[in-house]
Order: sequence, then structure tokens, then C-alpha cells
Amino acid sequence: MESVTTSKVRPSVRLLSDNDSEAWDRFLSGHDDAVLYHTLAWRDFVQQVFRHKPYYLLCENEGRITGILPMFLVHFPLLGSKLISMPYDIGAGGPLVTEVSAAPLLVERAMQLARELRTGYLQLRCAHKQDALAELGLEECEPVILSEIVLDDEKAVWARVERDHRKAMRKAARRGVVIREAASLEDCLTFFSVYLHVFRDFGTPPYNREYFERLWHDLAGTKKVRLLLAEVEGRCVGGLMMFAWGRNLTSKFAAVLPEAVSLRAYPALYGRAIEIGLEEGFGRLSWGTSSRDQTGLIEFKERWGAISNATAFYSLALTGSPPDIEKYYDTEGLARRAWKRLPLSLTPLLGGLLNRWFC
Repeated sequence: MESVTTSKVRPSVRLLSDNDSEAWDRFLSGHDDAVLYHTLAWRDFVQQVFRHKPYYLLCENEGRITGILPMFLVHFPLLGSKLISMPYDIGAGGPLVTEVSAAPLLVERAMQLARELRTGYLQLRCAHKQDALAELGLEECEPVILSEIVLDDEKAVWARVERDHRKAMRKAARRGVVIREAASLEDCLTFFSVYLHVFRDFGTPPYNREYFERLWHDLAGTKKVRLLLAEVEGRCVGGLMMFAWGRNLTSKFAAVLPEAVSLRAYPALYGRAIEIGLEEGFGRLSWGTSSRDQTGLIEFKERWGAISNATAFYSLALTGSPPDIEKYYDTEGLARRAWKRLPLSLTPLLGGLLNRWFC
């Protein structure tokens, strides 16, 4: 983790300007906890796909950026607005700093912005607890678990993976599962069709086609997006999409058709993700989040060698209150049961609308 220092000079906080792009990128490139969600490329992607307005704060001390806080104003007719760091991820929000004094200053300015914009609430979704934020009067909760693999020594990494998972990887190869990296938009859209089927069966509103097309066009060429495909006899039966930045890989989507689960396509994909992380010198691979009630899923990730810790949400309720994030993970709720019955052709259209607000 990037070392955090103290300073006797009081820093200043302001909104990011067009002239700050290079300085912002330099700050991220020197911070071990920076991920794709912190980048300006992701800012532009969210603006284009979801039409949310960015409010990116930076903290300066003697001409140096000592902290950043990216946020989006999410607005939807009749539903109101909310200021979130960060939508479409849990764990990348909140201040990212190199000086301890920067964090509360950034958040104080965010609170001021939320009031000025008359939002329903401000929410910061942080990867870990930050005591300084609770001291500002924000409501704190820890509803979600984040699981991550430390990619240090190759032998040590594989030693932490349980034997059953390693056997499943070998079994997948014997059963004809081949893993390759996507090389074209056509590959990406082939995975998209698998993703639609699987997420409908999960009862989860999917992102629409534009989301995947823009990911590929805007980010895959620079390897900020990596897509692994699982194929059997040349047919795509699943895939794993990852976001890459600096030393960090983040598993974003994993989807395997039901008939390929017994072929051990999931372990083949997960195993190849670990191999890529080790081969290319990444320091951490995020397996994503789980609710506290999903103990089986958390244990599954830990059997791959992941370490699980609670994320921390910090919220300021103004004219409204943040929803209970744990309801998103409720696989047996009425909304999810109804979603599973929808015609597949309707899910990307409706999912695109829902994901503009539920983010």
C-alpha cells in the first residue's frame, strides 16, 4: 500500500480541471491502491454510457496532488439524485491519499457539494474502514465483504489455492475446455450473449450491449479491460472479464453456461486469471464482493487463496437515505424471481434503464 505521510502545510481542495489530467494520472501511477475505477478513462466511459455527471476532487499541497476523490452525480426523473463514490463498484470509492490530512478535507468538500447540489444523499464506498471519515458525522456501515488474492511469490500463491481447485483446472483441460484471451469486438459480443443468459438466470439486471461495445472500443485496446473466453470445440461457453490498472486486476464479470459448469469451466477461467496476474507482474487480484450472508461464496473465494475483509460505507443523508445494499444480494427476493421469468430479449433494454439508477 502507498505510504501515507503527514504535512505541516494545510492542503487545498478543488475540482479537477482539464489541465490536471497528466497530474491526476501521475498520482494514480504512483499509488498501489489505484484501480481502473479511479482513472479518467473510466470517468469518460461512465459519462458516455450512463450519462452521469462527474465531480472529481483533488487535494493539493505545495503544488503536489496528495489525494483524490472521484464522484458521480446520479440523477433520474422522479427518483431524485445522489452523489456516489463510486457507482458501479464497491470498494473503489472514498478518498485515495498519500497524506493523511487530505482525506477529511476531500470528504468535507464532498459533503458541501452534496448539499449544494441538493442530492438525496452522499455515499462513499471504501475498501476498508477509515476512522477519520466517521469523525466527520457520516453514518458508517460494513455490509459487504471484499475478497482479494495477493500475487506475491508464484509458489506461495498456488500453495494457497486448495487442491480441489487445482484438480478442477486439470479436469477442465481433460474435458476439452480451452481458455484464450478475446481478440475482437466479435469475441466480446459472443461473451455478451452468454452473460445475458447467465445473468437472467441469476435474476440480475444486466448491462446493455452499449456497455460492452464501449468497454471494448475504449479500454480493451490499452489492456485496461481483459476478457478471457472458455471454449469447447471452438464454441464459447463462458468468460471472465477483468479490469486492469497499475498493479491491480479486478474480476468484473464471470459467466458460464449451465451445461459447461460440470466441465469445470469456472475453475479454468479463475485459474488462468491467476496465471495472468503472476505472469504479468500484478500485485493483487480482486475476486469481487459478497454480502455477509453469502458465506459459501466467501469460502469459495478464500479456497482460491483470497483474503476477505469488510468494506466500509460512509453516508450523509440529506433529503433521502441510501438503500440497503444487502438487498441487492438477496437471490430469493421477489424482484429477482420475477426477473428470471423475463424474455431474454427484454433484459438488456430493461437492465440498461435500471442500471442508470441502481448503481
